[in-house]
Amino acid sequence: MAKKEKKKSSVALTKSLKNRDQYLRTSFLYQASVLMANAANTTPELAVTATSVTAPLARYYASQMKAVARKSVIRLDPNIKRSICKRCETALIPGRTCAIMVENESVNKVPHADVLTHTCKVCGGQKRFPIGKKGDFVVFTERPDHVVE
Repeated sequence: MAKKEKKKSSVALTKSLKNRDQYLRTSFLYQASVLMANAANTTPELAVTATSVTAPLARYYASQMKAVARKSVIRLDPNIKRSICKRCETALIPGRTCAIMVENESVNKVPHADVLTHTCKVCGGQKRFPIGKKGDFVVFTERPDHVVE
């Protein structure tokens, strides 16, 4: 007879997490950074005042998030790292603070050389992710096993 595996609840996992308070702080700072970056781009009639206050605040929150992670020696989730610009620390929100396009700079335009490029609208920095190696590539957030309903 096989032993039954005990399923750990998410509550039990969060209580046993070593640096729980640092993870909570980085999570809060990331959410605040994304919120401020969204607020800077949502009010066109107040664009001057909203951008002058909230955009630098969003970058400050992102820099504080990275500093907390560095100081407490914890690893940030790769999805969080990919959504923050390395040059200016702006939250990369598609259509608002970054432009997304698929490029293929190969000579013969072979499909396995496609690259997904995120271009920051604030500083012009680019993040490039190879996507053409697999023919059945699906963005991580659109995979059926990762969608929460």
